[in-house]
Amino acid sequence: MAGIVPPQIESPKTFIGVGARELAILGVSSLLGLVTLFIPVHLAIRIGVAVLIAGLGLAVAFGRDRRSGKTIEAFVFDLLRFYSRKRFRQKGASEEDQYTRQVQLPVDAEVPLDKVAVPPAFAGREEDAWIRVRPLPLGVGLLFSVLSFAFLTSLLAWIWLGGLAEIKAWIGVRGF
Repeated sequence: MAGIVPPQIESPKTFIGVGARELAILGVSSLLGLVTLFIPVHLAIRIGVAVLIAGLGLAVAFGRDRRSGKTIEAFVFDLLRFYSRKRFRQKGASEEDQYTRQVQLPVDAEVPLDKVAVPPAFAGREEDAWIRVRPLPLGVGLLFSVLSFAFLTSLLAWIWLGGLAEIKAWIGVRGF
């Protein structure tokens, strides 16, 4: 029986098409978001931090690498494994050439979301789940989107809670 590849066993999904990992991450991030609403600071800051925590939880739960389809923890573990491995010197390579020559780094090609490798937690037929969840592309754009959404919600909360009246009092505008 040499050479036989064992079958790939798919992890069980819930009725909405996501796995227990995603539900656990979303549960923990929503719980942390609710806890941050009780810290003793201004309400606008509490709302912004809660939205930031919930957004980061959503990004960690559903974010996938564009090229490999790996989750964020698998991607980080691969990076740690790569940078912590032993390095071997190449015969004929000099130390001074190593620092003087220009190194060309690979370019991250933009891959459309339809072409993202789908991990087993997202694989399956469409009729298996009530809701089909698409993976989010991990990267700086996703992090910037979460940060900007948290900032905008805290800004809107501050304006709603009397920030506009504070600005008008600073400037000295009456009326409205």
